[in-house]
Amino acid sequence: MGKGRHYIVACIFLAVSLGSLSVRGQEPEQPVKSSVLSRDSILIGDQIVWSTRISLPEKEEIAVFPYAPLLRQSGDMYRQGPDSLYDDPSKIEVIEDFVLDTMSIKSGIKEVEVRAVLTSFDSGSFKLPRPLILRMTGGEPDTLDFATPVLSVNTIQIDTATFEPFDIKGQMLYPVKFKEVFPWILLAVGILALIYVVYRYIQYRRENKDFFGRPVVKDPPHIVALRELEKLRNQKLWQNGKEKQFYTGIADTLREYIEKRFGVSAMEKTSSEIMDSLAEKKIEDGPYGELDELFKLADLVKFAKYIPSVGENEDAVPKAVRFVNSTFMQELEEEKGGK
Repeated sequence: MGKGRHYIVACIFLAVSLGSLSVRGQEPEQPVKSSVLSRDSILIGDQIVWSTRISLPEKEEIAVFPYAPLLRQSGDMYRQGPDSLYDDPSKIEVIEDFVLDTMSIKSGIKEVEVRAVLTSFDSGSFKLPRPLILRMTGGEPDTLDFATPVLSVNTIQIDTATFEPFDIKGQMLYPVKFKEVFPWILLAVGILALIYVVYRYIQYRRENKDFFGRPVVKDPPHIVALRELEKLRNQKLWQNGKEKQFYTGIADTLREYIEKRFGVSAMEKTSSEIMDSLAEKKIEDGPYGELDELFKLADLVKFAKYIPSVGENEDAVPKAVRFVNSTFMQELEEEKGGK
């Protein structure tokens, strides 16, 4: 009942359209730009998209009526007077009926796509009936007239000797070209190069060498310590109220020097534990006593919030320098005595 109603409505609009055309006495400008199928042909049961591009003024509207009733009507006309060139169009089935989609709007002209999905379970060559598309111009409907494509539906080929369908052809293999393999070769070479660079870096780092295999010459502990103490002096930390940072820097520099010079785990020990460990190293009493005083003063500043005097601040770096120089000279004398 619903399909019959669609058919009647379509006929009424078609009659109104033809009447309006006769009144004007001329065809409107052809707005249909293309009407094509997504493929040249399909196999039985496959689906195909039929799209029609229409260009018209932005304010104008178009309407598309259901396609299935037109297919049935065309089938009836075909059976009354069959066209020898094409097969019965009623064998075409509508999967998704026509929908409208505005593709673009430029300079007052919009382009609309009318799209439907069709299929057929009968082989043949089908001339698609023209869909009923109405263009509303000046409040009156105009029927769009345009050439429709031909849908070719193929069946599966049968071997006449065995009456069995031909087997699906195997995948065709094409020779591999160098330009297709070249990017993969570059990628492999790049990965190997990266692995080699990382391995070389780790290996040379363990051997105390640079990336090119040259031995990395490290400054002796006393040079490193004296450089850090000079840097602390030039930063003028205690002059700017940063006594805690100043004494922390001195204490850490001396701890690192002691650890490298005497082999004492100074970074993990307290100040008193460091002094107990150094008591066995035969350090001169003067530098040893100044180091003890310096560690105690640094602990007071860091943990007891003690504010040292100007004299204590001025003498802190020189005490540390005297300890480093004294122990370094002692080391030189021990090396000469060993020889």
